[in-house]
Amino acid sequence: MNAVPGYHLSPSDDVRRLRADFPDYLICELHDEHGRPRFTATRTAPAVSGAAELIIAPEAEALRARLAVQPTTPRLPNRGGERS
Repeated sequence: MNAVPGYHLSPSDDVRRLRADFPDYLICELHDEHGRPRFTATRTAPAVSGAAELIIAPEAEALRARLAVQPTTPRLPNRGGERS
Protein backbone atom coordinates (compact mmCIF):
# COMPACT_ATOMS: atom_id res chain seq x y z
CA MET A 1 0.00 0.00 0.00
CA ASN A 2 1.27 3.48 -0.84
CA ALA A 3 2.09 6.07 1.76
CA VAL A 4 0.06 9.28 1.88
CA PRO A 5 1.73 11.87 -0.40
CA GLY A 6 3.32 14.73 1.51
CA TYR A 7 3.06 13.05 4.90
CA HIS A 8 5.12 9.89 4.46
CA LEU A 9 2.63 7.84 6.45
CA SER A 10 2.09 4.14 6.06
CA PRO A 11 -0.92 2.31 7.50
CA SER A 12 -0.39 -0.29 10.21
CA ASP A 13 -1.08 -3.95 9.54
CA ASP A 14 -4.33 -3.61 11.51
CA VAL A 15 -5.50 -0.77 9.27
CA ARG A 16 -4.51 -2.63 6.10
CA ARG A 17 -6.55 -5.67 7.18
CA LEU A 18 -9.55 -3.51 8.12
CA ARG A 19 -9.40 -1.67 4.79
CA ALA A 20 -9.25 -4.99 2.91
CA ASP A 21 -12.19 -6.42 4.85
CA PHE A 22 -14.37 -3.27 4.75
CA PRO A 23 -13.76 -1.53 1.41
CA ASP A 24 -16.88 0.66 1.78
CA TYR A 25 -15.15 2.62 4.55
CA LEU A 26 -12.22 5.00 4.79
CA ILE A 27 -10.33 3.68 7.81
CA CYS A 28 -7.63 5.53 9.75
CA GLU A 29 -5.65 5.04 12.93
CA LEU A 30 -5.11 8.23 14.90
CA HIS A 31 -3.34 8.80 18.23
CA ASP A 32 -4.14 11.27 21.00
CA GLU A 33 -1.58 13.40 22.83
CA HIS A 34 -0.71 10.42 25.05
CA GLY A 35 -0.15 8.07 22.12
CA ARG A 36 -3.38 6.11 22.64
CA PRO A 37 -4.84 4.88 19.35
CA ARG A 38 -8.29 5.64 18.00
CA PHE A 39 -9.52 3.81 14.94
CA THR A 40 -12.03 5.65 12.78
CA ALA A 41 -14.15 4.59 9.84
CA THR A 42 -16.28 6.76 7.58
CA ARG A 43 -18.47 5.54 4.73
CA THR A 44 -17.25 6.13 1.21
CA ALA A 45 -20.86 6.63 0.01
CA PRO A 46 -23.96 8.02 1.70
CA ALA A 47 -25.78 5.41 3.73
CA VAL A 48 -29.44 5.27 2.76
CA SER A 49 -29.76 2.17 4.92
CA GLY A 50 -29.46 4.05 8.21
CA ALA A 51 -25.92 2.82 8.89
CA ALA A 52 -23.60 5.01 10.93
CA GLU A 53 -21.54 7.50 8.91
CA LEU A 54 -18.66 7.77 11.41
CA ILE A 55 -17.53 4.98 13.71
CA ILE A 56 -14.78 5.39 16.32
CA ALA A 57 -13.21 2.66 18.43
CA PRO A 58 -10.20 2.43 20.75
CA GLU A 59 -8.87 -0.80 19.18
CA ALA A 60 -8.79 -2.36 15.73
CA GLU A 61 -10.83 -5.40 16.81
CA ALA A 62 -13.46 -3.16 18.42
CA LEU A 63 -13.79 -1.28 15.13
CA ARG A 64 -14.00 -4.57 13.24
CA ALA A 65 -16.84 -5.71 15.51
CA ARG A 66 -18.78 -2.48 15.01
CA LEU A 67 -18.29 -2.52 11.23
CA ALA A 68 -19.35 -6.16 10.99
CA VAL A 69 -22.85 -5.35 12.31
CA GLN A 70 -23.44 -2.29 10.11
CA PRO A 71 -26.07 -2.69 7.39
CA THR A 72 -24.51 -3.05 3.96
CA THR A 73 -24.99 -0.30 1.43
CA PRO A 74 -27.00 -1.43 -1.59
CA ARG A 75 -25.00 -1.03 -4.77
CA LEU A 76 -26.35 -0.08 -8.14
CA PRO A 77 -25.86 -2.46 -11.08
CA ASN A 78 -22.89 -1.60 -13.29
CA ARG A 79 -23.22 -1.19 -17.05
CA GLY A 80 -22.72 -4.91 -17.64
CA GLY A 81 -25.79 -5.68 -15.55
CA GLU A 82 -23.80 -7.28 -12.72
CA ARG A 83 -23.93 -5.93 -9.20
CA SER A 84 -20.64 -4.45 -8.02
